[in-house]
Amino acid sequence: MWGRRRTAALGTAALLLACAIPTSGRPGSDVVTAASTTAPRAYVVTNAGRLQVLDTTDGTVVGGANTGARGTDVAVDRDRGRVYVVNGWSGGITAVDPEAGRVVGRIDAGAPLAHAVLRPDGRRLYVSGSGNVAVIDPATFRMVAAVEVGGQPLGLATSPDGHHLYVANAQDGTLRVLDTAAASQEASVEVGGLPQRVAVSPDGTAVYVSSLHLPDRTGTVSLVDPRTARVVWSTAVGEGAGSVAVTPDGRHVYVALDRSVAVVDTATRATRSLPFAARAVAVPPGDRRVFLATGETTTVLDGADDEVLATFQLGGLDDDGRGSEAAAIAFEAP
Repeated sequence: MWGRRRTAALGTAALLLACAIPTSGRPGSDVVTAASTTAPRAYVVTNAGRLQVLDTTDGTVVGGANTGARGTDVAVDRDRGRVYVVNGWSGGITAVDPEAGRVVGRIDAGAPLAHAVLRPDGRRLYVSGSGNVAVIDPATFRMVAAVEVGGQPLGLATSPDGHHLYVANAQDGTLRVLDTAAASQEASVEVGGLPQRVAVSPDGTAVYVSSLHLPDRTGTVSLVDPRTARVVWSTAVGEGAGSVAVTPDGRHVYVALDRSVAVVDTATRATRSLPFAARAVAVPPGDRRVFLATGETTTVLDGADDEVLATFQLGGLDDDGRGSEAAAIAFEAP
């Protein structure tokens, strides 16, 4: 069961230093990780816009940079050695060289932004905000198009082949489907409520959308069949609706709620609740671990049984002297 820690909790003494603190409190460095893990690094952006690159085996901060403005999302470009941080409130997109620890480029969109996703081939970066999806060429780090989707576009996800982009539109209750080759809208699917985030199963056969329903803040997850552009089912998951992640085998969907994390069995729709207040959830490609953005820490679960594998303390302080709080987590593409 969740709640019993099986590994060391790890803390950082400063932004670029980390030390291991076993649960027993005795000095040591043993860290148990899940079998068949493939993501060596986690890229965490804080609400203040600090990027921290964590070694996922022991929580050591191995790189990062301060983007100087509030962070709302992050995407990793392995081929170019770049990380893109969305500074949502200021309307900026910041390119970071995590190895050098410095900002190498900025785009001012001139309007508030929300989330980002990199196309699987690495040739396009998509950023949502203010009724549009910005299309950026990572090679030149320039905006090359803006696709109007109306309303309030929030969460983004691409199909595994990169041919389609899925956009959660909070204002009109839809999931918009874009053709990435034509940079145009292909379909609009009514999912209801205020759609927040979206995730695609690794095999591309299922699209999951989290939605918030007012006035009671009931959260739902809907399964959309991308072949028919129709909702197959929708299920209530608790209070709130936020970040969504699918396990590599496609059997479970994790959803960040207001004060907990819901885990949905995609075959039976049975839902269980985990006692973590997480702003974001993320599952590395091909990795059975589940990463939660839990305030000033990143909590790592074993997706096989939801046991806590590790808790990584984020390093450094924000400008107001408080600890950094994780806003989003991303990983390199396989």
